Amino acid sequence: MLAVAVALGLATLADAAGRETFAIAPVGLELVSFERTIRGTATTFGPALAVLPLLGGALNAAGAALLHRRAGGSV
Repeated sequence: MLAVAVALGLATLADAAGRETFAIAPVGLELVSFERTIRGTATTFGPALAVLPLLGGALNAAGAALLHRRAGGSV
């Protein structure tokens, strides 16, 4: 949800600043792109939006494993 809110905020800022195009593509995967045409503006979410929850879940699992190990492995 946070990624969507940030992406929409950045697209809104790009529109307000009068930019013609704007894209965020970390590591080659597009998160969000903004384009202004004669007919209007378009904001598109890319495949990186689906990768972010997976990355967050992996980081959460790694953190939980680290905390479990530090606690002596007791359940």
